[in-house]
Amino acid sequence: MKHIYLLSIVALFLFTQACEIAPEEVETICLPTNLSMTLVQGSQTSKILADFYYQPGTGLLDHITWSNHQTHHFEYDATGRLKVVRVIRVDARVQEERWFVYDDVLVERVDLVKRNLDYTYLEPLDSILTGYVEYAYEGERITEESEYEITADGFREDYVKNVSYAYDKQGNLLSVEELDPRSGETRQVSMTYDQSKHPYYALPYYFEGMSHVNNMLSRSEVETGFDYTYNLSLNEHDYPDIIYEKLGSAYTRIISYSYMYE
Repeated sequence: MKHIYLLSIVALFLFTQACEIAPEEVETICLPTNLSMTLVQGSQTSKILADFYYQPGTGLLDHITWSNHQTHHFEYDATGRLKVVRVIRVDARVQEERWFVYDDVLVERVDLVKRNLDYTYLEPLDSILTGYVEYAYEGERITEESEYEITADGFREDYVKNVSYAYDKQGNLLSVEELDPRSGETRQVSMTYDQSKHPYYALPYYFEGMSHVNNMLSRSEVETGFDYTYNLSLNEHDYPDIIYEKLGSAYTRIISYSYMYE
């Protein structure tokens, strides 16, 4: 991860106004302002929209509103490091939080908190620590994530997921291997990249597993009986304009972006 300054992604988990041209020799930074995602699953088509809002005078995300009844709020410490992400799911009356614990400049652990919300006023009714994720690094790059769940009685921690990462010399994510320690099942993904910018390149926003700094050019995933297709087009500043994904004949996802520049 470009330590926490990247992210910086979903993002999960995570914008096509033209960006103005910056002065020569100065890199133009595009910040996502809008996202439109079209999902086609069999005969069903759905659309999800997102709007990005920033703290005045900064490139720090304040919140993201989603058309599927979610809002993501972002809080930072005094040095501008991401402190907590609060995801409010209005339809489920639930608030899920990710609290970032730092060891100097790197994220050592993320605590996962869930709060049930009042039906009418959406005020938190309780606070439950549901688990946490620990990180291992080589330099500033995350090489491993270990996730633990805390049982409902709060007396036992279950080791539920291990994810390991490999990178190229530019810091792009080349492969991901995910292991379920309980079942022993694994999932492997490999990627290649071009030299353009990732949509969240300039954001101090944490995206689990999205530590690459350039756009993904291709992805290969072991999916029995399914072919995976990935294509993208870029704007004039080498940021993604439209991303197209297809898995087999039954699933298609098209994401388009709009940006502002700083």
